[in-house]
Amino acid sequence: MQLLRKTAGEDVAGKGAQDQASQPSTGLPASIENELLSKARAVLQSPSVPDTAVVEEALQACEGLAQVLVGDMRPAAQDTKSETTPASNLLSLEEDQGEPKTQSRKEPALTLVAKNAAVQLVSSTAYQIITDPKVFITPRILSMYITAQSLLGRPRSFPEILKLYTSKPVPKSGTTPIKFSTPNPKKPSAHIPLPIAHTALNAAMKIKDLPLCFDIIEHTVCAPAFRFSKFLRKAFIPVSGAVLAPFAIHQLASQLSVYQSAMDTELATNIFFGGIMAYVGFTATIGYVAITTSNDQMDRVTWASGTPLYERWMREDERVMIDRVAGAWGFKQRSKRGEETGPDWEGLRELVGMRRMILDRTELMDGME
Repeated sequence: MQLLRKTAGEDVAGKGAQDQASQPSTGLPASIENELLSKARAVLQSPSVPDTAVVEEALQACEGLAQVLVGDMRPAAQDTKSETTPASNLLSLEEDQGEPKTQSRKEPALTLVAKNAAVQLVSSTAYQIITDPKVFITPRILSMYITAQSLLGRPRSFPEILKLYTSKPVPKSGTTPIKFSTPNPKKPSAHIPLPIAHTALNAAMKIKDLPLCFDIIEHTVCAPAFRFSKFLRKAFIPVSGAVLAPFAIHQLASQLSVYQSAMDTELATNIFFGGIMAYVGFTATIGYVAITTSNDQMDRVTWASGTPLYERWMREDERVMIDRVAGAWGFKQRSKRGEETGPDWEGLRELVGMRRMILDRTELMDGME
């Protein structure tokens, strides 16, 4: 069974897992490479649905190697007699090869080739694990995959994986052959967690791929599952309170009418009810308008005039991510904003306008108040 598969937009080696293990060309120590491949085989060659812990262990190995490859895990200075680890073996690869010190000037080029091959192996291994039909993608598994590929600088498979997270058939454990159930991509539990979305966007902005950035935004904060989840998490309780408020206020007005004798009880109840409802309604309306029209958090992307207030609130996360993309593509100096040119910038402006937003609103720029 092949271990490596071509990822979206990336060149992935076509050798099988056994060929990779028997003829290591990545520059990784054989023990580290064999350990990674063995953990991947435990998932890919399993005749039944693999346990979530086994999948997480395999992806954790990919994430750990990714951190080592990009230099995020640098071992502290230790005595030469200290115990070696896979990370130290990888970082001391040049010494293990027995190269003389007089050839140290030629080592960086060789190390770069080996590092690229190792990155290719780790990236394709993680991709094949998460796309295996038997693997159920949990939020933790998705986070580990996004983190590993972000460290490796290989984010072009993210739109495919993010879509797979919501629409991949769910394998049923304990069935032989394995049976699958069709998920509902619009249910709230199928939404992409916001931290994962921002991690994926960071990786896309790092390689300056504008279409990839908007694909990630489309599959995360623009998805129906995300918006439904946001409504349940942040608006369900206030809306429920607004629906139940008239009944509660009527009961309160009925109790208050008993403590007066200047007018009929029913008339007093109606007066109290109208007064309290007016106070609560006006206060709630002012709060709603204040929340949905606040713009202190906006930088370069703002809402177009006429955009409904509810839509502004519901799509605020989308605007925030597009605002970050605009900040990454434009000038960092505020004094130079508005001077950007080029096809990418014009395309960005057009994409922003199609979403009922405005890039660099004139009256909000410095010196144009």
